Amino acid sequence: MMSKKAIARNTVILLAIVVILGASLIGVIVYYAYKPGPPGPAVPDYVTDNKIIIEGVGTPQWLDPHVSYYQFDYFILQNCVEMLLWYNGSSATDVIPMLAESWTKIDDYTYEFTLRQGIKFQDGTPFNATAVWFSFNRLLIKDGTSGSPTRPVHGSQAAWIIQQLLDFSLSSALGGSQPYDEAWVDAVLAQNFVEIVDNYKIRLNIQHPTTQLPYLLAQVWAAITSPSSVIPKDYEFHEWGTWDGDYRSYFIKTAGIGNTYFCVPEEGWDFGTGPYLLDSFDPTTYHWVLKKNPDYWGGPAGFELPIAPDNMVETIEYNYIESFSTRLLDLKQGKATRIGVPQDQVYSVIDRDQWVENGTAVSIIPGVTWYGPYSTFVTDWMNFNSNVTDAAGNLLEFQPMADWRIRLAICHAINLTEANIDIMNRMNTLATNLIPPNTAPEGAYNPDITPPWTYNLTRAAELIVDAMNNPITEFTFYNGTPIPPGVVDNSFGPDKPRTIELYVPSGATSWQKIWTAIAENLNLISIRNDTGLTFTVVPVPIGQQYTLAMEHRVYAYWGGWVADYNHVLNWLGPMYYSTMAYFAWNLWNITAIDALYDEAIEADAEGRISDLLDINDQMNTMVNDGAYYFWMFYDTDYFVYSSYLKGVYYNAALGDGMYFATMYYETE
Repeated sequence: MMSKKAIARNTVILLAIVVILGASLIGVIVYYAYKPGPPGPAVPDYVTDNKIIIEGVGTPQWLDPHVSYYQFDYFILQNCVEMLLWYNGSSATDVIPMLAESWTKIDDYTYEFTLRQGIKFQDGTPFNATAVWFSFNRLLIKDGTSGSPTRPVHGSQAAWIIQQLLDFSLSSALGGSQPYDEAWVDAVLAQNFVEIVDNYKIRLNIQHPTTQLPYLLAQVWAAITSPSSVIPKDYEFHEWGTWDGDYRSYFIKTAGIGNTYFCVPEEGWDFGTGPYLLDSFDPTTYHWVLKKNPDYWGGPAGFELPIAPDNMVETIEYNYIESFSTRLLDLKQGKATRIGVPQDQVYSVIDRDQWVENGTAVSIIPGVTWYGPYSTFVTDWMNFNSNVTDAAGNLLEFQPMADWRIRLAICHAINLTEANIDIMNRMNTLATNLIPPNTAPEGAYNPDITPPWTYNLTRAAELIVDAMNNPITEFTFYNGTPIPPGVVDNSFGPDKPRTIELYVPSGATSWQKIWTAIAENLNLISIRNDTGLTFTVVPVPIGQQYTLAMEHRVYAYWGGWVADYNHVLNWLGPMYYSTMAYFAWNLWNITAIDALYDEAIEADAEGRISDLLDINDQMNTMVNDGAYYFWMFYDTDYFVYSSYLKGVYYNAALGDGMYFATMYYETE
């Protein structure tokens, strides 16, 4: 029997053990209750390197701002070059001074601009009135010529936007073919569009009053570039010898020439005043790099969003990655700051239920932010081309798109409502005509102007069979003269099979699916009716697609018009006028439509808005009835970025809306 002393001692020991065990248990409970989870993802290298890495399938076409007329080019250019005026932050209508300090309308024909002082181009030369005079006249002298080195197309580029203020007869887009000789150059310069008052003051003298002028000057075709960089590079590129210092001599040499060093600037450039300069561009891989301009002047006063040169991201790098799965993996692994997400893949990034049920786009990827969707001034369509040629410029024997029945059959061959739901994931609105909602002036968008097609495979089959049994036999060249008999043969059938290629941007998987659905439906019609027609889908990089289109080498291709500025005239001219952008590429010359556009210009100049809207309706009705385009969707924009990147905003007037000078990284 234990003594009381032993019992007491053992009790103390037992209590100590209990206390120790209890404390340990409490420690374990506390540890697991408050144990931190697995460490979060490491800050990506692009943050610590202060670099934005973009992955997508867009490809530049031509990076000379006085030649380019393509939105992906602008996406690069608007960060490198600057204009007298610019859009204020996210507003598509508020235009503010940029390189100009202020501007005043003296009368309907004269505007005076006071320029900012102390700004230097990236090459170190000062920005002044001479640079403005040089840049605008260079744009006019190039005359909207494409950058194709072998088959330039005059009037197809953005020069017409400024030329509409001046003598139409000196513009290939507005007045027909130009001689590009010394007399023509002198006539262009004699317009005195830019009058130098002093080193930091200019006047713009216009010949056609318009309400649009601020918008015309606020995009990259109106970029002010350094003569000190531009002229020597052009002379070297074309092997013109040594410049004699006379601007007129330079303009005579470059008249009507769109092929410049700056179109494909592999070694970059430093000819702008913008926050970034182009460090390099590889035309084979489409890889390009922008570097921060260390001497950037700081941006326009009163800009809606902050521009902080000290905090700007140092490097912008773009990688062409055709595979979406690769882009998505790079985003998740912190190898890409932003990726392009096609509409058929949006549920790889956002919550499907929230989008379908609530119309709310919420990212499902940690550390990734989804911006949008935003309404845009964009319409998507299929282009149909006339007078298609081979690479040497020889007219092809088979011209299927010259036949209205084949164009209309293609338009009947897909259910766009279902495509928007199943492929585009409800991101768009079906287009009924060219003009999207919210286009100025009010009433320009008219939903009552509808096309003569719906999803109807029976009707598509009837049209194709009729085209086979009764092929058209009369054709005209683009200039309106008849094509001689025997040059074009539009017959087809089981004994004369024909192939029609439909071009689409490679990597644009949503559009490839739509084009493929159209081709499959038409091929099924062909098999059932033994027509001998085969429709094939041809994916190519988008810049290459547009080059082929400008050279008139494709029957049909995807297109989308992104408004240069928010006004109905910016749609009617480029899309419908025979010598402007798309009709010039697609070689349609509809004289009645041209006449209506001329009337629209007059109505705007005289302030007759109701007449302008009536003419707009007439033009859209005529184009719909002719099925010169297959309207598909009014587009939206959305963006996928690393959540570390701040300062992102959207402006519908700038298309992609990417302005890197407002962006910066934040790690907390």
